[in-house]
Amino acid sequence: MQGPSPIGSGEPWGLPLQFQTQGNLFKRLGYQTWNVGKWHLGESTRAHYPERRGFDYFYGILAGESNWFNYTVGWITPIPNTGKVLRENGKAVFGNITNNVYFPDLITSKAEQLIRNSDPNQPFYLLYTTPVPHSAIDRYSSALHTMPQFQLRPSVFRFSSAFPKRKRQLGLIQVLDENVKRLTDALINKGVANNSIIVFFSDNGAAIPKPGATRQNYGVNWPLRSGKGNLFEGGVRTVACLWSPLLKRRGWISNKLFHLTDWLPTLWEAAGGDPRNLPDGGDGFSHWRFLQSGAEGSSPRRELLLDVNSGNYYGIIVEDQYGTMFKLLGGKGIPKSSLDFVQPEGTTAGDMSWRGYSPAAVKCNFREGVEVTPCVPEVADCLFDLTHDPCELNNIAARFPATVQFLQQRIQSYNATALPSVSKPFDPQSNPNLWDGWWVPWKDPVGEIYDTDPLEFAPLSPSTAT
Repeated sequence: MQGPSPIGSGEPWGLPLQFQTQGNLFKRLGYQTWNVGKWHLGESTRAHYPERRGFDYFYGILAGESNWFNYTVGWITPIPNTGKVLRENGKAVFGNITNNVYFPDLITSKAEQLIRNSDPNQPFYLLYTTPVPHSAIDRYSSALHTMPQFQLRPSVFRFSSAFPKRKRQLGLIQVLDENVKRLTDALINKGVANNSIIVFFSDNGAAIPKPGATRQNYGVNWPLRSGKGNLFEGGVRTVACLWSPLLKRRGWISNKLFHLTDWLPTLWEAAGGDPRNLPDGGDGFSHWRFLQSGAEGSSPRRELLLDVNSGNYYGIIVEDQYGTMFKLLGGKGIPKSSLDFVQPEGTTAGDMSWRGYSPAAVKCNFREGVEVTPCVPEVADCLFDLTHDPCELNNIAARFPATVQFLQQRIQSYNATALPSVSKPFDPQSNPNLWDGWWVPWKDPVGEIYDTDPLEFAPLSPSTAT
């Protein structure tokens, strides 16, 4: 839907209004619905705001990123501008209300408050969309925005100071850990943890270093190949965790296919909804019964489209009848630097002392970072056996031409039904310099652009106690 890039500030489009969100749908089941963090699904009109898209409450930024202290979004090219983006239920939140609190802490405090003040007799759905850890290559150098206390955590403190920016990135991960702990503690203290489901997942792999860039990212996907922004496993394969006392089988790991669109039907069924009552045309599958049973063979998803032709490249994963995952990858839009394997900064080949054991860790089955049979997508489509080669080291396209042909046909089938992107370019009329330094719903009628009942700062009254 979003085309080659996500919705940016100042772009006059968003998630089309005919589509319902999880906020809309869970309200049908009697849930309170809250979104805290970033929205990133459109801001050109108030009709695109989260409180108009099914959420009872929203606090955060409408954009996909911001400065973490003054909550601004801006850039130098193509048009120099910067504007504030923090809102509560659509209303601008001014600096004297927040006192420039560190944004990850600000939204976590709001989420804690919502849980603490919730009606214990009414279930709630909280969509907590944190910007942490994001990347150091964004225009706000987020890896530099690590509060000092997280640099002193043992796992960060022990890391070599010869690599300060990687160390700061590790500090950001500690911020994320702390925020998840705080939200979990809030559920426990409210007394609702035993009837809750917590889902933790990322939208993509870490961005990898870009040759010649003045600001680099310091996340890690190793030993997976490449990272954010392309279709190799380092970009599209992410970890996810589902925790709940409601699960019949716990503490197990699945390597089956699961797509972002599967969360809605899965959580809908977990909340007591009938998947048949969801809107027609959805792409997701409910995995709730599979997750409950823990039986690997019962996973409902056997095919996962990665991209059909965005940026002139494409990819698809299919599980065959024997449980083997085959992945086709091709196209001329993949930069050569994206073919690389990027080892974590501060480590050396053969030194495994930095690694911790996890039963979910990826096992390459070949020497990490060294191709067996090269993959050059702009020359010919590549084929990988992800079950035995999750690190995409051995291109087996020449050995399995029939599989390549079958997956190419599946790509063509998807392409034949693809709809055009609804994305639109930056609109100069959105420039915050025209709107008192704020990103506003500039496509609305003039009388609705500014808040009709703005938030106000209410200072504490002097104490009268004696």
